[in-house]
Amino acid sequence: MKKRILIIDDEPAIGEMLTTILEAQGYEVGVAYDGPSGLAELERRPPHVLLLDYMLPGMDGIEILCEARHRWPGLPVVMITAYGSPELNIRANKFSVIEVVSKPFDTDHLLAVIEKISK
Repeated sequence: MKKRILIIDDEPAIGEMLTTILEAQGYEVGVAYDGPSGLAELERRPPHVLLLDYMLPGMDGIEILCEARHRWPGLPVVMITAYGSPELNIRANKFSVIEVVSKPFDTDHLLAVIEKISK
C-alpha cells in the first residue's frame, strides 16, 4: 500500500512540484489550495503525512493544525512557510510539528524528512 501525503499550500506551483517529486518516490499525493478544502480533504482521506503551509486563504496553518491535532492526534505534520519566525516555531512545536521548513526549501532535505516519518 502506498503511503499518502496531503499537501495544503496556496501556491499551485509548489503543489504541482511536490506532487511530481513525491509521486516519483512512490507516494500517493493529494493537494488542497486553501484551509477549508484542506480540512475537507483530511476528513475525506486522512493521509500518513501532512505537508502544511502556514499562510493560507480561509484559515491559516495553525488553525488547520489545531483541528488536525484534535481529530488526528498522531498525524505527522511538516509545516512549510515563507514566513518563518521563532514565534511560529514555538507555536508549531506546541502542536508537535515534526519540522518547520522555510521556503524556498531544499527538496532533498524535505524528502529525507518525509521518508523518515513515513516509515
